[in-house]
Parts: sequence; structure tokens; C-alpha cells
Amino acid sequence: MEKDSKPATGGCQCGAVRFEACRRLTGAFICHCRMCQRSTASAFSVNTLYPRDAFKLTGDIRWYASSDIADRGFCPNCGTSVVIRYHAPEWSGWFAVSVIAHDDPESIPAEAHVGVESKLSWLNVDDGLPCITYPETFLEDIGADDNKIFHLVNEMSTREP
Repeated sequence: MEKDSKPATGGCQCGAVRFEACRRLTGAFICHCRMCQRSTASAFSVNTLYPRDAFKLTGDIRWYASSDIADRGFCPNCGTSVVIRYHAPEWSGWFAVSVIAHDDPESIPAEAHVGVESKLSWLNVDDGLPCITYPETFLEDIGADDNKIFHLVNEMSTREP
């Protein structure tokens, strides 16, 4: 179920990359995995999902293959991380978009912490949101038909707001 059908806009810090999207599928998910930590140079990333066909990027975006499962899109001018595109068949129809890159990030409430097995020990997470651990075989399982993480994110996208 779609979380919001109103168009959302956003972009990078310098304004060279912009996006417009609709049909948001999830609220914010706060990812503590090492890939997200490294790509944001922070303790976590905060993203939401849109169908690829409902997401339009403008400007010159560069892509970095951060893993076997995803490329991360960023502005070559200011370095802002804007979007993640997935290769795995189950996730290839989505873009994960930085909530913070939205013009109105407050409109996208957090729904869960994911990848908490990599959460930094000094970070206190006591907001009452579900804390989900990726399985040890996450990268190997990402393309499997019974992928638990895919189903978990899919469940997040079908919850009532």
C-alpha cells in the first residue's frame, strides 16, 4: 500500500541534482549497516522507498557500486548521497531515497531500525521502533525467492499509516 500519493521533491545540498517522486511505499527506515555508515560517513542512513517508475531524477548524478546488490547515486558537485538503486530482482523496482534529501523530511516518519547488528555501541536507540537484524547470509540471500529482508521491507510498505 502506498504511504503517500502527494508528489515529494528534494535534492542535493548544492541543488545540482533534484528529484520528484510519488507513491512512497514506506516511512523512513533507519539503516545501521556498515555500507550505509560508510556511504553517509555517519552512524546510520535514513531512507524511504519509491517505485522506480514514480521517481524522476534531474541533473548530473554519479553512481558508485557500493556492493553486489546496490549502486548509490550522489551529486558530483557537493557529494550529497541522494538515492540507492538495487540490482536484486526483488528490489530492482524500487529506489531507496534519502529522507534527509527531501525538501520536507519531517513528512516521512520513521518506522524501523534495520541492520542493528552493526549499530555503534555508543548510539542509544530507545525510540520504541522495531529493531531488525539482517541475517548473517544477507548478501548471499538477497536474490533468493524467500528473502526474509525483502519480505520485512515489503511488510513495512503494506502497513497502514
